[in-house]
Amino acid sequence: MATYIGLFETASDDDVSYDLKLGSDRRAINFMASHFGFFMINALNVSYLLFIEGYALRNIGRGAGKNFLHLLCLIGCFFQMCSCITSMTRYNMNDEFSSFWANGGTIFSNMGFAFCNISVSVVWFANSDNRKRNWLMTAIFFIVAHNVNSVALYKSWDDKHFVPFRPVVAASAVYQTIAIGFTLYSINKGSISVKPSVASKDQFARLCQVLIAINILALACTGLLHMPMFTYPETGWIYVTCVVFCKLLGQMDFAALIGGETSPLLG
Repeated sequence: MATYIGLFETASDDDVSYDLKLGSDRRAINFMASHFGFFMINALNVSYLLFIEGYALRNIGRGAGKNFLHLLCLIGCFFQMCSCITSMTRYNMNDEFSSFWANGGTIFSNMGFAFCNISVSVVWFANSDNRKRNWLMTAIFFIVAHNVNSVALYKSWDDKHFVPFRPVVAASAVYQTIAIGFTLYSINKGSISVKPSVASKDQFARLCQVLIAINILALACTGLLHMPMFTYPETGWIYVTCVVFCKLLGQMDFAALIGGETSPLLG
């Protein structure tokens, strides 16, 4: 019996070597379904952050007892949801390379990755005397760099389509994985002090190990399989690991104002 969605069917810009041909209805259906999976993962992220961390627990925000990094994650995940909507719109019309919807989606996605990259960057400056200034400079860098990528994509759209944007996804995933790995190293080394009321040192270390493994698996799926159903939903895992990581990271002494700490990075 013929099916509309091929779980293991491959796709790329090359019609010769892959199953889902450019312009075909089957390709549009499969890509729309995979982007819907990506959308739902971030819808879950946004719902968790907004309603559980934000409304129920009152943990999101700036100031004492608040997790500012989760606010950044919320913004990033929301931007990615908007990007997924533009992608689903393109494939629902079977107009994969619609300039308006594609470039709009890239702008949203670039901003989504930018805010998540910014959120994990606080770990680099845990022991810096100028950590607030350094983090702000890093934030500005990511905002500018991701917007430059969106402009570059727009200007080269007719010739290159999504080619300039794709490395951004991989680079963001690798960057966040390295940040988590650096946190694991710093915890084991003792240069980052884990707040006992949040988690034990061993708990945070094991969490970092799990998140690194998930990110590596996501990178492998997106980079090696060329299967839409194992590419776009798995990209959503990068947002999930960022949210989970920042749940603890955002409560560390160096990252947020908790219990009246002095010289906070944020808040």
